[in-house]
Amino acid sequence: MATYYVGLAASFHDPAMAIVAPDGEVLFAEAQERYLQDKRAFNAVPDHILRAPKLIRQYCGKDAEVVVAVSWSRKVLKSLWTSSLVDVPGIGGLLRPVNDFFMARSDHLVWPWPRFDHLRQGMLSTLSLAGHNLGALRDQGFTVAGIRRFDHHLTHAATACYTSPFEEAACAVIDGYGEWSSTNFYSWRDGAFKSLAGKPGALAQNSGSLGMFYSKVCALCGFDTVQGEEWKVMGLAPYGSLDGEFYELLRPLVQADGLTLHNPQGRDTGRRLKQVQELMAVAKADPDPSVYQRRRADLGRTGQEIFAEVAGELLAALYAVHPSDNLAFGGGCALNSSYSGRILANTPFKALHVPMAPGDDGNALGAAILAWAQDHPDGVPAGAGRTQSPYLGSAAAPSALERMVRFGGFTSLQHLPDGQVVTKASQLLAEGRIIGWFQDRAEFGPRALGNRSILADPRDPGMKDRINDRVKFREEFRPFAPSILHEHGPDWFEDYQSSPYMERTLVFRPEVRDRVPAVVHEDFTGRLQSVTAEINPRYHALISAFHGLTGVPMLLNTSFNVMGKPIVHSVEDAIAVFATSGLDALVINDYLIEKQEAGA
Repeated sequence: MATYYVGLAASFHDPAMAIVAPDGEVLFAEAQERYLQDKRAFNAVPDHILRAPKLIRQYCGKDAEVVVAVSWSRKVLKSLWTSSLVDVPGIGGLLRPVNDFFMARSDHLVWPWPRFDHLRQGMLSTLSLAGHNLGALRDQGFTVAGIRRFDHHLTHAATACYTSPFEEAACAVIDGYGEWSSTNFYSWRDGAFKSLAGKPGALAQNSGSLGMFYSKVCALCGFDTVQGEEWKVMGLAPYGSLDGEFYELLRPLVQADGLTLHNPQGRDTGRRLKQVQELMAVAKADPDPSVYQRRRADLGRTGQEIFAEVAGELLAALYAVHPSDNLAFGGGCALNSSYSGRILANTPFKALHVPMAPGDDGNALGAAILAWAQDHPDGVPAGAGRTQSPYLGSAAAPSALERMVRFGGFTSLQHLPDGQVVTKASQLLAEGRIIGWFQDRAEFGPRALGNRSILADPRDPGMKDRINDRVKFREEFRPFAPSILHEHGPDWFEDYQSSPYMERTLVFRPEVRDRVPAVVHEDFTGRLQSVTAEINPRYHALISAFHGLTGVPMLLNTSFNVMGKPIVHSVEDAIAVFATSGLDALVINDYLIEKQEAGA
């Protein structure tokens, strides 16, 4: 009987599910926020009670044997459970025997009630698993081979390394928190990991954390860390300058010592943060709103520079311990694309791989691959050594497309098969129209990579403001990404590096910046996506057609959503955003819908 591996990213935020085939090929991976349309899906289980069995049946077959792999070790779950209830009189003694009973069983894929692991943070948690009894899967013909649990940072490392083109690499996991520290570092060779740091000790809340430092900067800038608005700090930072006063106050708050991080605790930390708050409060009270905006930008820039300094010190220490040419970078801090674009220029590493989902959602894939590797110690997973396609999520339901055609009432709906929709869409884009582009399977990870994207002409200097104001409904400083044909990358970017997952920012060449003002950020960078015909032939064809019309081999690309919502999941989601925003046209597979007053 063939064995499939179901990975679950089971943090209290960004839960996800992945499925790996018997030969190691990744069949499916998707964050739960997409299906639920709930940003970051806090406290949601990774394996929805109704959806998980359908996915297993779809990708594994009815008679499959299933191994379930989870992104937290049993040891840390037990510790979190105990520590979270220590200060709750009576609850620990009442519930701990029940907890121990369920932790010991292997016939529950997920928990049937909320967990209390995060009481101290005021949140309920799904760190273990909740909701569906594996006995129900057995009734549907699946054989369940049990649950395996893996260290949180090891799952980050597996996602980074197994999806890389490297046979060997140094691996850095830099996170907000983990099981025993916020960082871990590994040597990786021939599918085997050796930890280079991260001795068990205090929980991450009580140790140094670069991710938590950045979250503090995010909050001090007035953004919402729960919503994951660290993106906004990265977008705002280029508008500011390194501020000496902010630097002096914040730099001591996170210190690297070799491969170890320290956050000084106590009154001094509180005093420094309070002083920054007071400085920001004075700026906010100024009758000229631009004063606060400038100070906020300076704070964001200073925080970003401190982040880069500390991360650089950690990577230098990693290279000293394991001097490889190759770096695989995972964990939440690997989402800092502004820093990732600087790594090769500022460290001895010569090649960098950041996976399509370096955050906690990606741990679903890491856990599944680790379980596969346990059963195939000498095996090489299918697809190893090449760029992994990120298009691992759900596709448009045929029934939804049929209903759209039958009941939508769209007078402008056209069916344009055999590449006609690419030709028509490229023409609309060249005319300045903004298009919602929904194709085939969704991307895994936080970034739209040409299958769930909003697309526009990067040549229009007013396009950035138009999309932020009328489509995305977000701040005017937020930048947009250039999706560029990989073969043209060196002509447009200095020191070009392939960036298939939009994971790093690079500097535009001076001679081309005026040609694509809508995607050139304030510091002349762009968080680019390198597009190849091998990974996404239709998107490559669309950009090629636009290139033929305009001479520009790139498009403006942003995620198909509005601010505060996840990227669209279903046909219905796409139509809702199209109908309630300033999109001019919507393309779903081979169907095109235009608004009657497009561009008005």
